[in-house]
Amino acid sequence: MPKIKEIWIYHHSHLDVGYTHPQPVLWELQKQYIDQAIHLCEMTEHEKECMRFRWTCEATEPVIRWLESASPSDVERMSRFVRNGQICLTALSMHTAPLSSADQLARMLYPVKSLREQFGAKVNTAINHDINGQPWTFAQILLDAGIELYTMGINIHFGGIPLPRPLVFRWKAPDGRELLTFNGEHYSVFTQICELWEKDLGKMKRGIGPYLNRLEQMGYPHDFVYLSTTNVPMLDNTPPDEELLEMVRRWNEAGEDVKLKLATPEMLLEKIKQLPQDTIPVFAGDWTDYWNFGAASSAEETRLTRRTKYSLRTTELLAAFQGGWTERDRAVWQEAWKQLELYDEHTWGANESVTNPDSLFTRTLWMHKAHPAYQANSLSGFALATQLERLAGNPLQSGQPEGLLLVNPTQWAQKLDLRVSDEFMYAGRHVSANRFKFQQNNGDTNWQMPAAGVLELPPFSWKKIKYDQLRKAETPSLWVTDSVIDTPYYTLEVDPKTGRIGKLYDKRQDWHVLDPESPYTLFQFVHEKIDALRGEEKRTTLFPRDIEKCNNSISCWNHNWPANRRGAERLVECRIDRHDSGATLVLRWEAPGTEGLEQKITLFTDNPRIELIASFYKTDERTPESIYFAIPLNLKGWRATFDSAGTFVELDKEQLPGSCRDYVTVDRAVSVHDDNRGVTLACPDAPLVQIGGFHFGQELKHVSGEENPLLLAWPVNNYWDTNFRASQPGKLTFKYELTVHGGHRVDAMLASGTLAGSPVQMFPAVYCPSEEAGTFLAADNNRIEIAGVKPAEDGNGIVIRLQNISSESKEDVNLAFPGRSISYAAITDGLETDIGQLPSAGDAVSLSLEPRQLLALRVQW
Repeated sequence: MPKIKEIWIYHHSHLDVGYTHPQPVLWELQKQYIDQAIHLCEMTEHEKECMRFRWTCEATEPVIRWLESASPSDVERMSRFVRNGQICLTALSMHTAPLSSADQLARMLYPVKSLREQFGAKVNTAINHDINGQPWTFAQILLDAGIELYTMGINIHFGGIPLPRPLVFRWKAPDGRELLTFNGEHYSVFTQICELWEKDLGKMKRGIGPYLNRLEQMGYPHDFVYLSTTNVPMLDNTPPDEELLEMVRRWNEAGEDVKLKLATPEMLLEKIKQLPQDTIPVFAGDWTDYWNFGAASSAEETRLTRRTKYSLRTTELLAAFQGGWTERDRAVWQEAWKQLELYDEHTWGANESVTNPDSLFTRTLWMHKAHPAYQANSLSGFALATQLERLAGNPLQSGQPEGLLLVNPTQWAQKLDLRVSDEFMYAGRHVSANRFKFQQNNGDTNWQMPAAGVLELPPFSWKKIKYDQLRKAETPSLWVTDSVIDTPYYTLEVDPKTGRIGKLYDKRQDWHVLDPESPYTLFQFVHEKIDALRGEEKRTTLFPRDIEKCNNSISCWNHNWPANRRGAERLVECRIDRHDSGATLVLRWEAPGTEGLEQKITLFTDNPRIELIASFYKTDERTPESIYFAIPLNLKGWRATFDSAGTFVELDKEQLPGSCRDYVTVDRAVSVHDDNRGVTLACPDAPLVQIGGFHFGQELKHVSGEENPLLLAWPVNNYWDTNFRASQPGKLTFKYELTVHGGHRVDAMLASGTLAGSPVQMFPAVYCPSEEAGTFLAADNNRIEIAGVKPAEDGNGIVIRLQNISSESKEDVNLAFPGRSISYAAITDGLETDIGQLPSAGDAVSLSLEPRQLLALRVQW
């Protein structure tokens, strides 16, 4: 085993957008840090290579903001140090939580292209600190953008310990390619073990010695180690350390056996390339994150951002087929995505958000964090309404509209049971500005409104129809009593006295879906707290943090924390409402942690979806708590699959060792199934799910797969002890959709997940003398997901992002653009640079995708 000869130190700020400072202050400080780094580089530019100051810009967003106000001379100074290797630019815009779709992850890398051009830089490395993982899809997105090395600095505070660390490995992407990856120590660990603030060589030696001994004992195979350093006293959002290089110099001059050296990720990449291949193991699977349970501490804002993303993708589809953006519309669209990115950033709030939740500092930082969610939602509503107005051909002012414009933004046919708002069709003057009030995708259908008609729209299509030509469809068979809903698909039975659903029978599968022995029932409310009789109601009961243990990769989870779980306490009302589309079971409860809990379970006569909606006022509870909605399943020998940024991951089997199995972040849907039957839960509003039972804090290494699993939707918690909110009082509403099916199919799972969040868009059409219809795009293989359609960034045509969702088979797809003649088609890389022209014939282009391959296509006409 080689003895460690060098410690490579990479110096950076550790970007937390918020946490230590209000966001506007933080951005200004980050600009100053770049200025300071340039100055320190100048001071050491002519020193020996080993004694030059080096700085890593771990994220592109501070650099982009710095460039907006930097003078040409300052830009040239920075360019000089980028070129000589003293300043390293890395690829990711920020350290983001794993809330993103594949399309959104790809967008985060777009600044790389301009930075490469401006600085002549490689920008071939990417960094994520603090967070515990990213979707498996992310590996191939990085590769597609020309990223060769991905480095992580995991914080195991309320986190996990995936794989040993430090560890150089090859992360095998879903499509089979390999990404060099460094699973590093916690960021700033060099600062901490050396107590650099003391400026004491003796303390440095007492810190470095035990650390290197630990590496040798664990069989670390390399003769160097790569550690992060920030600055004190903050460790987060810190400036360059002016004394760091002096301490390195003093250490090396003291003649220690192990040498210190300032390095950058690019230097690490070149070092790793020289390592023998047999010293770099390969691991494949989803790097499932632990930290993201904090997203449920601001459940309303998380819900809004998820719906905003659906709206923006619809907006992009319309813009792509309507000639692209005007400059003004483009600015609105880009700002909406930027605000979403800021919300998805990992920090969330103040470093005292739990210990001092009412302080001005905490409240200020939360306002800055919440604002992007509402800003993005409002801008997306404006952007979508602009495109719908354009497609409808509406004037600025008119009388009563003649008809409706309907748009199906998905690759599946959608049957629409129309409920039309009075605001759409009232008599009198209509103006365009009034139509911009309609917030798309934020509300759910009120099934008690009378149906105006039933229409089916083909995939990626639109239709204008005269309002007076709408016709109601005949209602299929439906039988309803005060305790039974019977549709062509299901029989549901409820006890009107207790509200307990005793039966959900699927007629197609001849299957009683619910576990009859479970203490829980369909969509049952569960309130979870620490049992005060067996443990303190403090977050430290869940995770008694010890920084020394964390820095040595020793878990601090209390696997045996005592939970007290209660259901609703009193049934206030139980009724079944029959309507044109089916029937809705309405349950109103008194329940802990809430006021006015109402649940609506809707079964439809024309499709097998079961809509599950819960709404309540959350009380201001600051001791740790969770809210779940349980679905007890009657399954033996089950498996589970969840959608991780477009890649369908099998729970346990396709996750990196040590990554989170206690809960998962679902992009769109999760499925629990055996070989013959199962259920899919679509999660358009709340992404967190526990699979198999209550697992928070268990730090599962494997999922047991015991019979009759409990599927737990997990929309609300406040378990985090820093930066995430201590409480979230106010009105909360969550929608889920449950579909019972036969054997598991990823294309059906994808359809269920997508359709739950991407309904047909409905908009007034002022002029509609006759019915009109059109199709934007047609595809002949639904195992190829059309993950995004947008105007190209350079204005040349449109870009379509495709993903083969099959894990086993190569898939062919033919894409047709009715009524258009293709003049040019090409494959692009992840940054929309053309890398290979494709043959096309008339209005169509054909291509093949390898299993789980992600691919971008440019088309012009």
